[in-house]
Amino acid sequence: MKKTAFLTLAVVVAWAFAGCGPRSAGHQDGETEEAHGGHDHGESGAEGAKYSEGKGIQLMEETGKAIGLVTAEAEERELTPVIPVEAQVYRAASEPSRPGREQTGSAYATAFLPPKLVSSLKAGDPATVRTATGEFSARVWKIESISRDAVNNEEVILEIADKDAVLRVGEFVSGAVTRSGGAASVVAIPRSAVLETATGKFVFVENGKFLLRTPVTTGAESADYIEIADGLYSGDVIATQPVETLYLIELRSTKGGGHSH
Repeated sequence: MKKTAFLTLAVVVAWAFAGCGPRSAGHQDGETEEAHGGHDHGESGAEGAKYSEGKGIQLMEETGKAIGLVTAEAEERELTPVIPVEAQVYRAASEPSRPGREQTGSAYATAFLPPKLVSSLKAGDPATVRTATGEFSARVWKIESISRDAVNNEEVILEIADKDAVLRVGEFVSGAVTRSGGAASVVAIPRSAVLETATGKFVFVENGKFLLRTPVTTGAESADYIEIADGLYSGDVIATQPVETLYLIELRSTKGGGHSH
């Protein structure tokens, strides 16, 4: 997110929590929190919003309107089966061919994907990858299900057409693999509903009167929608916007910004 957008979100959150301080508005000198109902243990919040561990964020109706909260149901949709990938080149196209293995004229890159996504791929599936220098056609060369990373993602090796040998070992490429079998009916939500953080991808799911940040595994994508391969069921109600603001509200409450006991 651009810095200016982030600052705008911060201002909105600050506005939603206006009045929060060492004492709530209406506290008189000498009065305590308990005199005004106090706060439940395990919960933190401020005027307009409250966060409860294990339940999520509860917004007053006015606060939801102020931040532009929009919700929608996760639903079955037909999506073009395109799976995004981030891969790292481990062999350059200029290296000599190896019998039955990597060939000169193609670079090779390795990506790690969740097993549920890997199960829908096969060798030969077409792909496209990009770098700062341009776009390259590619294909799935091998799937190494026994090779896993620290979180048990499985290895997918891409063969990238690179006749000019411009890709270098260690370089990262991004792109997408077109999954076998054509369009498929999958659980999908608007792309705007997915929050990407350093610890993974999340959506805010309605949990009674709360919005609970929930980890998800994403799959195929279209211009407007993204498949949820794991973490949601069709019919679940999720926040489609503004998820960054909701995340700031949660961080404010859990990282020392709100009242807590």
